Amino acid sequence: MSYATPYAGLKIVDITQGFAGPYCAGIFALYGADVIKVEPFEGDWIRAIGESYGGQTPLGMVANPHKRSIALNLKSDAARDIVHKLAADADVFLESFRPGVAVRLGVGFDDIQKTNPNIIYGSVSGFGQTGPYAKRPGTDTVLQSFSGLVSVNKGNDGIPHRVGMLVPDTITGVYAHQAVAAALAGRGDEAEGIHLDLSLAQAMGAFLAPKAIERVLAGGEPRLLNAPAGSYETGDGGYIGLALVKEEQYARICDAMGLDDVRDDPRYADFELRAKNFDTLKPVFEARFKEKTTDEWVQIMRESDILAERINSIDDWLNDAHTIETGMAPEVEQVGVGGIPFPTVPGTTPRDANMDQLFPAIGEHGRDVLTGLGLNSEAIDGLVAKGAVHLPD
Repeated sequence: MSYATPYAGLKIVDITQGFAGPYCAGIFALYGADVIKVEPFEGDWIRAIGESYGGQTPLGMVANPHKRSIALNLKSDAARDIVHKLAADADVFLESFRPGVAVRLGVGFDDIQKTNPNIIYGSVSGFGQTGPYAKRPGTDTVLQSFSGLVSVNKGNDGIPHRVGMLVPDTITGVYAHQAVAAALAGRGDEAEGIHLDLSLAQAMGAFLAPKAIERVLAGGEPRLLNAPAGSYETGDGGYIGLALVKEEQYARICDAMGLDDVRDDPRYADFELRAKNFDTLKPVFEARFKEKTTDEWVQIMRESDILAERINSIDDWLNDAHTIETGMAPEVEQVGVGGIPFPTVPGTTPRDANMDQLFPAIGEHGRDVLTGLGLNSEAIDGLVAKGAVHLPD
């Protein structure tokens, strides 16, 4: 155990699929935990989302680093027995079925707790284990829409747009990791375990808490925050993101941009007035930004210590000197894929995979996992013949 791998020695049985649950377990793996990924013969369905490279998708790779994979048919009694044997000495058990499915499969909280009374058991779902929507499917788009995230992400066309990234899944994975880590810190010797209800709906509520409070206190649609903050097109077709959080920053922005008239105009004297009159202020900034290139504006803003930055593409970010020098996206090698950037989770330290692949293939570690349970080759081959286990060729 070390600062780089504080969870070395921790065992997690991860039967989740998709992104939220696997990402939660994946963060533990980055910190050194032994995460055994139990997936169906065809693999976690996240493996089929997006383009596949050497049997891996970007989403699947980000969610499953350093895990050991075993492919089981959980409808088989023999496979369920294997899951219970894995859970017997585990610290954490994670599942992401719709509420009720884990119980039907014999791997619900009560079932696993009988095997391991002190288990920390996490259920990741769209809408939680109880309530009128509990059994509804909860994909990322559904939860972006349900939570209100889409409503606060209006484009220049005035239409609410889905954020082009798995925000609810990612946020839920981080919050779920936090909840499990807290449970690990708080557990004692009492053999009672805990069942954590980890839903995308609740995670998004926590994520959007400031917006919810603001809406209630404003008695409706709150005023525009911090005008003239926003995104502006520049003269060469690029974009600048502009922000300000203090009143005095507005004058500094106007000085840097040569906008003396709007700096001193009483209609724009403070945040409240600028929000009220933004329909006349915005065109002034739009026109001015188009008079210079993105690089020129970035230089001007940095020299004036203004909260502004070019709106990068992902390629721009990957190739930026700061990203490279600070090691935010070091290159890793994956068998069948080659070298890829693997952005670092804050606080984690890149480490060797200590396995054949950084990101596991379907069932790659099945034989090793079963051998670790005390099964010999004959017994393992018997499980394969029964259709309980799939081992890669």
